[in-house]
Amino acid sequence: MTNIFLYGTLCDKELLEICLGRSLSSINLVSAKLENHSVFWVKNRNFPVIKFDHGSFAQGLAVLDLKDQDLEQLDFYEGGFDYELRKVRIILKNNGLSSKNSTIEAYVYFNNDDNIDVDKNWDLDEWQRCHGLISRLVAKEYMKLQSSYNDIDLLSEYEKIYHRISKNL
Repeated sequence: MTNIFLYGTLCDKELLEICLGRSLSSINLVSAKLENHSVFWVKNRNFPVIKFDHGSFAQGLAVLDLKDQDLEQLDFYEGGFDYELRKVRIILKNNGLSSKNSTIEAYVYFNNDDNIDVDKNWDLDEWQRCHGLISRLVAKEYMKLQSSYNDIDLLSEYEKIYHRISKNL
């Protein structure tokens, strides 16, 4: 079982459910944060990256005890965008059962392009308003490519799907 810290588009529970291919009802989700990191929009794009930022906290969602199949689903989705998992320690927010927060190990998807241009601080609400609907529709189609992903350029396929669907909205 694996713990994942999500900080961007996958904090949208509808998108997360699409990517996992199953209901979130049996998945343990907890508000969490990652110390010394911040989340930024990628310049001129509709998704974020997380960067080291001393003294800051990246707010997000911990998905606890994921099954191997769940991790494969998320790796497929994030891998097409050049993200890879790295192990970190995250802080789970107080769940009301204890007066203090707890710290656990989790994996985070970091972008492999250290020179990626970033913009302002990430805002999930803004993303949901401006890009959520189309991103969910694209993800529904994109996730079906998983069975043939060794034979295709995933980022190119995602962009083709996105372009086609955005023309029709």
